[in-house]
Amino acid sequence: MSINATLLGQLFIVWLVISTIIIAILAKRKTKTPIMVTLIGFIASFIPFVSIGMMIMLALKNDINTTENKIATGV
Repeated sequence: MSINATLLGQLFIVWLVISTIIIAILAKRKTKTPIMVTLIGFIASFIPFVSIGMMIMLALKNDINTTENKIATGV
């Protein structure tokens, strides 16, 4: 199976969308500035290893304490 430029471009677009969505979900739970982190994550998605590293960093970061989290956990 040969991979032509069209297929490679389509895979790249799919990667941008999926990685940006994952980073946005993690940023919403883990940071106080989710829009800025999501924008940085979108830019980082152009280099896959950087975006994977950003996802790992966000996944390992502790959740922020908000009233929504306290209500959901019953604290």
